[in-house]
Amino acid sequence: MVKNKYLPLLAALCVGLAFGWYFLWSASTPKGQPPLASLTPGNTRGFANEFNQAAANARMVLLLSPT
Repeated sequence: MVKNKYLPLLAALCVGLAFGWYFLWSASTPKGQPPLASLTPGNTRGFANEFNQAAANARMVLLLSPT
């Protein structure tokens, strides 16, 4: 049985994991939008072409670094 003093910590951990999964690890996109992609040295040309095709629309690039 879990002691009462650990319940808030356990609840916070569960909420943190749920938020992490929802915002970081679930790679789903809204309907009508292309799936998420990771840039690699081999696919930068395709990314540049798709990005430039949408010049009339609002575009956003989000670069994240693990460091």
